[in-house]
Amino acid sequence: MATFWEYFSVLAPSVGLGLIFWLVMRSLFRADTGERNARAELEEREAEEWARLRAGRGAADRAGGTAAGGAGGTTRDDAGADDTPGPTPAP
Repeated sequence: MATFWEYFSVLAPSVGLGLIFWLVMRSLFRADTGERNARAELEEREAEEWARLRAGRGAADRAGGTAAGGAGGTTRDDAGADDTPGPTPAP
C-alpha cells in the first residue's frame, strides 16, 4: 500500500494539471462554438431582412415608386453605390 501512495504522489500533480488544462480548453471551445452559432443566426436574420427589403423595393420600383418613399432621391444598396444618378455638380 505504501508504493501506491508513492506513485499517487508522483502522478497526482501531472494528472491534476492535465485535468485543469482539459477543462480550460473545453470551456474555450464551447464558448467559440456558441459565438459562431450566435453569429450565424444573426447573419441569417440580416440576410432575411435584406431579402425582404430588396423584394419590397423591387415591387415598389415596378409600381413606379421608390422604397425610400420619395421620388427623385438617390437610393443606395449595401455596398454603398448609387443605384440612381444624383445631380451633376456645377462647373
